[in-house]
Amino acid sequence: MNHFSGHACWSRKNSRIIYENPWLTLREDRVINPNGGEGIYSVIETRIATGVVALTPEHEVYLVGQYRYPIDGYSWEIVEGGADSGETPLAAIQRELREEAGLIARSWTPLGGEIHLSNCISSEAGYLYLAEDLESCEPDPDESEVLEVKRVPFCEALAMVDAGEITDAMSIMGLLCAERMLWRRGCDFRHDH
Repeated sequence: MNHFSGHACWSRKNSRIIYENPWLTLREDRVINPNGGEGIYSVIETRIATGVVALTPEHEVYLVGQYRYPIDGYSWEIVEGGADSGETPLAAIQRELREEAGLIARSWTPLGGEIHLSNCISSEAGYLYLAEDLESCEPDPDESEVLEVKRVPFCEALAMVDAGEITDAMSIMGLLCAERMLWRRGCDFRHDH
């Protein structure tokens, strides 16, 4: 029986895999909740998620537009991706930046530490970075990706978050964390023109 740390103690009696593919595993655990009741808890396990705010010297950020099947809608996002088995989060996002935006960055700064994207149903962890000192290379997106890449002023990307035009959680967190980091450096993108 496994016990979890924290204020409330959950016990896992057993666990079984319901579904598995190369991108995710759906696990169902038989549990005893902190109040002593028995039940099930379903957990989605995924690859590590990564995202990058790629910033130019002109204070522009690269956004990637694509159709997202689960929401049946188009989404503007920072460059994002998942880490392959054995790949570090930084190596994964460096690869994604090359593949999706055709960019290589010489300067990488973590935007905080590990984040949890939907911890009520998923164990998915994510890492965000700020990439600067960019250089162009040939993009190489996955065959399933039809991407539109654009550069927008950083203040415009922040306005897109405020207006609900950017709805992807990693993108919102990445842009707002980058704004705070850059503000600490003395930049105020809310007033750039």
